[in-house]
Amino acid sequence: MAKKVKAIALLSGGLDSVLAIALLQAQNVKITGLLIQTGFTGYREKAEPGIRNIRDIARELNIPLRIEDIHETYWDTLLNPVYGYGKHMNPCMDCHLHMIRVAARIMKEENADLVVTGEVLGQRPNSQLAHQMKTVLRESGIEGRLLRPLSALCLPPTIPELEGRIDRKALKGFQGRSRRPQLELAKELGVAHLAVAAGGNCFLTNAVFSVRFRDLLKQYGKEGFPREDIGLLRIGRHFRLSPDAYLIVSRNEEEERLLQPYRERHCVFEPESVIGASAIGLGCFSNEDRRISAQILGRYSKAETAERVNVIMREKDKCLKICAEALSPDDLLLKELRIGE
Repeated sequence: MAKKVKAIALLSGGLDSVLAIALLQAQNVKITGLLIQTGFTGYREKAEPGIRNIRDIARELNIPLRIEDIHETYWDTLLNPVYGYGKHMNPCMDCHLHMIRVAARIMKEENADLVVTGEVLGQRPNSQLAHQMKTVLRESGIEGRLLRPLSALCLPPTIPELEGRIDRKALKGFQGRSRRPQLELAKELGVAHLAVAAGGNCFLTNAVFSVRFRDLLKQYGKEGFPREDIGLLRIGRHFRLSPDAYLIVSRNEEEERLLQPYRERHCVFEPESVIGASAIGLGCFSNEDRRISAQILGRYSKAETAERVNVIMREKDKCLKICAEALSPDDLLLKELRIGE
């Protein structure tokens, strides 16, 4: 009897990765799910009513789940991509190759036969065109051991297929951007209810996140970029006051809470004379930067337009009081300084 095939399958929670696993499970392939965390994806760590997270999906597929955090090593991939960026700050080709290499290492560690992905030929223009998939296969170092079940019939057979341990005829030949074949297959395999829409939801494909990221890269440079502050790019209203001063203003109580961990490392602006939002300042603030910061906080407070407001700036052991006139909601300066929406 042929030895049972073992595979490490990348699991994002999206429909395609679930389908790839289910297809191979139908052939009695032993699967270990692999979630790779780059630090730039919105994987659900906790289930919500009616919404599954990755652990839920792995449990329902009846597979073990291994989680690999590559946040530290991923920074070089992000800041120095060999194959460049997509429309925003998404280094899709380099990112995918990085993940395949991680999966290849784990495949060897666990004495598995294959790495499996949910890729569909031609579905994503930045990483799944024919020549890109061929490049990833070649540079991953595991040619013959990388199986894309949803498009396998359009690609060279893997070693287990050639050995007859996986039935190639039972795999698929999907290609193109239409989702209809996957949706039909999901119903056929009974897994339509498992997938989390958009899978990992990569922040680097988001226009607002990316424009803020690029702006701060100009301020700090690749070597000096404060990696511990990357979470700030998803919080609040952002303003570029000068080449060395960047202001982030909270929008609600939840964002006030999210900003708390950053207050010890950066200067903090808080209204004293009115009720309003607080802000975090990144960089070095001149007197003019401070005055404009106070004006902006006046805008996002209960102050009337042009009303004089007092704002307290705290930075390490320093505490300054700034007095300025609140900007009006339609002041052009707000639009000029705003970074992203």
